[in-house]
Amino acid sequence: MNVTRQAARAGASGGTAPKRRSLRSWLVVLGILALTGVALPGTASAVVERPGGKESYAVTIGQVAPTGTTPTGKEFSRLAMYYFDPDGTVREAFWFWSWSIGYPAATIRSTSAGCDNCAIHTAGGFQAGAEVKELRGKYTTTGSKLAITWDNGSTEAWTVASPEAGIAVLSLTGSSYGANVGQGYGSNVRTTVSVPLKEMPKKYYPGRYAYNAYDVKTGKLYSGTGTSGINLSLPQWKECNDNCLSAAVEITDPNSTACTACKPGEKRAIRYYLASEGGRKNFYEHFCTCLLQGDSKCYNGGSHLKPQLQVIDDSGRFRGWVGVEAQHRVANRGTIAVHWYTDV
Repeated sequence: MNVTRQAARAGASGGTAPKRRSLRSWLVVLGILALTGVALPGTASAVVERPGGKESYAVTIGQVAPTGTTPTGKEFSRLAMYYFDPDGTVREAFWFWSWSIGYPAATIRSTSAGCDNCAIHTAGGFQAGAEVKELRGKYTTTGSKLAITWDNGSTEAWTVASPEAGIAVLSLTGSSYGANVGQGYGSNVRTTVSVPLKEMPKKYYPGRYAYNAYDVKTGKLYSGTGTSGINLSLPQWKECNDNCLSAAVEITDPNSTACTACKPGEKRAIRYYLASEGGRKNFYEHFCTCLLQGDSKCYNGGSHLKPQLQVIDDSGRFRGWVGVEAQHRVANRGTIAVHWYTDV
């Protein structure tokens, strides 16, 4: 540095002490700036705008055969948290289900004690202690566009929207590895923040789903999309305990296709469980009550198993869920799907 050389020459020629003190003071200032992370002019690192200005997103993403076509066996569902850092790096922690692999149901710790006192199940691979996979990569944002390139070379393209203050929405527009449907909701609230079941607003959470399924009657695979929701405003919902809500809802619509497995004359009704073990993971399970055997109130058959992650906005308010269905204990059978139910 010129300053150092000048100081050296001044010392050699009998320069004054104030000059040496000035140099030491400047070096001390440099050290303080380095320790506190304050950047000097010309040394600032690039900052990438986070998508929608949000740090983390709860995401459902997957590959679903186009409506009316036969699934190929390559379809999958993935439930994830995406974390975006301002240096342009992104991390994904996720659970994964492949259509070509069977996932036997897993029993969770929470039960419906206080209601029918039954075990509650989730898709194999989502229970406590199951492996959480991880991807890392880089991202860029350009206006309402988000591009992600994972370290394994795969890419994703999303649109970003900010429908209201405190929350942002990602919608998948394409990928290089087969994912063709996806939705995510992001905020800046800590990911350790969650909402207990009994504190969730008792309202209707509308949403959409896309699925691959197997028809037991015809033996054929099929796919489709539709609208649905979770209606916590129904009076049938009961707080079984701190970790479980449950409802038995009779099907009164004669045009409904739900519970077609019921025999003529049997009462068509659906038993729902919504359970938690703490945190953002929720366990949603439902089945047709006509399938119960004998006098048992508990069902151990092929119920609909829907792992879900809570959607939380910047203020910590509960806004719904993103989720998947992985009700295929046998490969290429049952149902595998992605869905989201929110009030956003």
